[in-house]
Amino acid sequence: MKNRILILILLISNLSFGQQYDGLHIEKRKVDKNNRIYTLGKEFVFNIKITEDDSTLFLKENDSDNFKLTNNIDSLKISEIHLTMIKPRLFQRTNTKQTEVCYSYEPNPKIIAFTGIVENKENIWIHPPRSGFFKSLETCPFPYIKLNKPKGYKWTDSMSIGNHWSNEKWGKWDGRLLLNYRYEITGKEKLNCKLGEIDCFVINAVATSNSGKSKLKAYYSNKYGFIKLEYTLFTGIKVELELEKVVNGTILRDGKDFFESKYN
Repeated sequence: MKNRILILILLISNLSFGQQYDGLHIEKRKVDKNNRIYTLGKEFVFNIKITEDDSTLFLKENDSDNFKLTNNIDSLKISEIHLTMIKPRLFQRTNTKQTEVCYSYEPNPKIIAFTGIVENKENIWIHPPRSGFFKSLETCPFPYIKLNKPKGYKWTDSMSIGNHWSNEKWGKWDGRLLLNYRYEITGKEKLNCKLGEIDCFVINAVATSNSGKSKLKAYYSNKYGFIKLEYTLFTGIKVELELEKVVNGTILRDGKDFFESKYN
């Protein structure tokens, strides 16, 4: 248990930094109070699908910086990502003016990572999971929707990221990399998923940079939030996260609460 908490603390210190989406509307206070979807205590369970050259890859290991992909199904593979809404203790919020969330890689998580999301009447925006292999998602457009906008609505944004996010598997670069984003609400679709047949807005986004082009096709529901996220990395690898279920759980305050709820 002590080792897990130590890993947790190190991971949090490594991931604490500000985002640069300048077009994002962020509330100045009471950032959790008016959330309709991403409310405190909720846990969103996503399954994982990774493909490269039409072959399915399975995630056997996923630590803060290291990962192992395999073509063979392994009983110990990491098959789910859990996104849990946290009520942080005073002065412990990872991203100022954002709802605190925790990502865990299941089953039997060894590490968790805290970050933030933004939900208000103007927009919803989510930091993706970014530990191990999922550091790759830093190079893609983040899940983001401008609310109450019609089909065809477009917007742009940008972010600069350091080369500590780079990897041979999804792209290498020196220094900082500028990502220029283009988002568009391209329509509505009924999505058949574990939650049933859900009406969704479809958002197509592209990030262009000197290292190439990455993409995100996101399906957003007014009831469940982002239900399906289809990423394409610079190298053509595809990563799909699909919502399986939503659990209304106990409100957790920190990593200690998280591990105690899992193992006690």
